[in-house]
Amino acid sequence: MNFTSRLKFIFGILIVVAIVGALTLYLNATMSRAESSKAELAADTTSIGTDYPGLVVTQNVEEGDRVRKDQVLFEIQSPQLNQATGTGGVSEESLPFTLNPTTKNIQLTASDDGVIETIAYKEGSYAPAGGIVATVNSVGSLHVVANFRLSPPDYARISKNSKVDLRLPDNTTLKATIFAITLERNNDSVDTVVKARIKDADINDFRFSIGTPVEATLSLQQETWYDSLVSSVQQLFKPTGR
Repeated sequence: MNFTSRLKFIFGILIVVAIVGALTLYLNATMSRAESSKAELAADTTSIGTDYPGLVVTQNVEEGDRVRKDQVLFEIQSPQLNQATGTGGVSEESLPFTLNPTTKNIQLTASDDGVIETIAYKEGSYAPAGGIVATVNSVGSLHVVANFRLSPPDYARISKNSKVDLRLPDNTTLKATIFAITLERNNDSVDTVVKARIKDADINDFRFSIGTPVEATLSLQQETWYDSLVSSVQQLFKPTGR
């Protein structure tokens, strides 16, 4: 074999290695993205209620209203509480809520800035002991909850550093950062449930409501080109058994 033939041979090998490497990287990138089976917008929620039953006599908010921390949302007239404080069995200072100084009604306040999601007991209705009068979505807590069907090797390739790409109903896209990963039984299979915080999104001015379905794509950790190439070559020369 003369010099020219050797050069062509080496050049051919380099081309084959380059093609194999490029295809390996392409397949690695393609297989490093997982589509969600379902996904929806969510937010951290706090419950507003009281251990004392009574009549809701004042309602200062409606569903969808923005509220501020310590804002009085409802007042409840509770004869049971009035009796307990009147006989000295319960001191006002020990209560986990405030009382209206004039009427002695229970004042239910917002524990944080947020948006009223639901109201279970409106003005004029009777709220039972332990009943949840309303729920509030906290400001700055907007995130997505997405279910993925992942194989064990793919599950090992996710972490809280992984990113999630979101597509909203109007086809706009957003980035989200994972903050929680759990497993959930789904009939005969197991779903990987990912919660990802949406950067720079605020439920106060976000155009879609909580519970809106979205499309989510999870980026899995990729192997380096060297690891992928070595793995591909090893698979070529790996003996197959029956």
